[in-house]
Amino acid sequence: MKVSANGGGIASSSMNAPVVGGPITLSLDVIKDKGQEAQSQERVLEKGRSPVRVNEMSPWLAIYPDRKKAELIREGFLVGFCIPFQSGAGGQDCRNLRSASEHPEVIRKKLATEVELGRMAGPFMVPPVPNLRLSPLGVVPKKEAGKFRLIHHLSHPHGSSVNDGIDEETAHVTYTSFDVAVRLVRTCGRGALMAKVDIESAFRLLPVHPDCQHLLGCKFEGKIYMDRCLPMGCSISCAHFEAFSSFLEWVVRLETGSRAVIHYLDDFLCVGKPGTEECRIILQVLLSVFRRFGVPVAMEKTEGPSRILKFLGIEIDSDKMQCRLPQEKIVDLKLVLNFALQQKKVTLRQLQSLLGKLNFACRIMPMGRVFCRRLAQATAGVEKPHHFVRLNKQHKADLVVWQRFLDKYNGCSFWLGDSQDNGELELFTDAAGAFGFGAFFQGQWCMGEWPREWQEGQLIKNLACLELFPIVLAVVVWGKELANKAVNFHSDNMSVVSAINNLSASSPPVVNLLRVLVLKCLDQNIWFRATHVPGVTNDIADAISRFQLERFRQLAPRAAEAPTPFPDFLWRIPFDTWQVQGDVWCG
Repeated sequence: MKVSANGGGIASSSMNAPVVGGPITLSLDVIKDKGQEAQSQERVLEKGRSPVRVNEMSPWLAIYPDRKKAELIREGFLVGFCIPFQSGAGGQDCRNLRSASEHPEVIRKKLATEVELGRMAGPFMVPPVPNLRLSPLGVVPKKEAGKFRLIHHLSHPHGSSVNDGIDEETAHVTYTSFDVAVRLVRTCGRGALMAKVDIESAFRLLPVHPDCQHLLGCKFEGKIYMDRCLPMGCSISCAHFEAFSSFLEWVVRLETGSRAVIHYLDDFLCVGKPGTEECRIILQVLLSVFRRFGVPVAMEKTEGPSRILKFLGIEIDSDKMQCRLPQEKIVDLKLVLNFALQQKKVTLRQLQSLLGKLNFACRIMPMGRVFCRRLAQATAGVEKPHHFVRLNKQHKADLVVWQRFLDKYNGCSFWLGDSQDNGELELFTDAAGAFGFGAFFQGQWCMGEWPREWQEGQLIKNLACLELFPIVLAVVVWGKELANKAVNFHSDNMSVVSAINNLSASSPPVVNLLRVLVLKCLDQNIWFRATHVPGVTNDIADAISRFQLERFRQLAPRAAEAPTPFPDFLWRIPFDTWQVQGDVWCG
């Protein structure tokens, strides 16, 4: 995922259009708990309290290139951010999540704090507005021991929740990716200095328009509350906050004249070249902008400048030019993998949790993506979180591969520079549907005719499979020569280039080949990427694949006299009839 400097890809200002149903009037029988006097309509439906100073931001909002976002931010902090809800009237009473009954004191304290800060209205003994929608409350534990996050479950009930009434396209957000952070650090060079800042309370800084507050009701211990600021559980919260944080990033870039600052929602990263004050200056400007605009900072989470920094849950080490999973995440993932391997079946919730952890690890171990595919497919058609999913031999094999990933790399990933910086090796391959395949690597070559089994199985019509096969074969055959190297696979098929670089494909035979490619590269510590080359410049491999040996000799006069032999079991890889035993592939 990527995001532009001006926060492109975020929902438009139409999100601040009035909600369907018009303004809300206050019920005359609203009575506050403990005999307090009834609150007035204006008091109940006032905009939530926020420390953000819109007047201080006005000069920058006036010149912000994205005019729709500028208007959204200005109006949002002046009168409240609207929730673009397009469904029916109020919802009935609901039960809170189990975590609410398990931690009542936590809920009680958090509600009291939110009311005191002006981010919630209540408590009320009866609904303060006639069409109030009530959604469940709950808590989830934070990373810090004994701390919890309050959850307002606005996706309940399924099919008629508040979030169901918000258009998915309107709430869609395009975030910056972790890869952008890595590229930024790599651009600044080995030993680059990094700093990070987290905005405190994030979504709760955004007040909700009074006309939308009736969507945000909740009930606890018989008392009713109503959110006045955007909660984490609302699907539009991310889009509204991303618009705000993108604006803040733009202001910092404008004031520093540097693009070495990025953000992911409420997390900001500053980077500077080693031996300079660049990072410290950007950090100071960022903190100054936040102070002027009234944006609170979680000072206990502010770090740097430093050469080792955790960003988005991943440690970046600019001295070693390395990213790594924190040790506690590695230990947790290994425990979850071991648990799953011992089970014949797991619940949908357990499998989804495992996939979430694996997908997170794929940020620095992208080779693992292809080994998540079958696990993800196993969740298809399973509706309830408590329903069971059977883990077959293929699923268990993928989990074993993940164990090997963690044992091999220990959750670490080194960055590769451009080819001219790391001595990248070149491997050329080609496939001709009517003939066979050819591969050429530093004077060595390999060729073969498509077997009858492939013709009978219609596999020769799968062009991506035909083109990927010689690449996989070359890695198996010449693995020792490629070990501990970076390899650039040249192919004239864009589908193959995309499949290798993304480690993803829709064709099962291609996925099977990708699995072997990744496993072999893992065993030999081969780093790889693919580059597209026009067919007219792939002459040597083209000649081999068409068995034009005379032409091949003219193009590569110093090539080996005889082709390199290869094992027959490789032909069966696309059919998934192969097995992995240690470092050996066999049929």
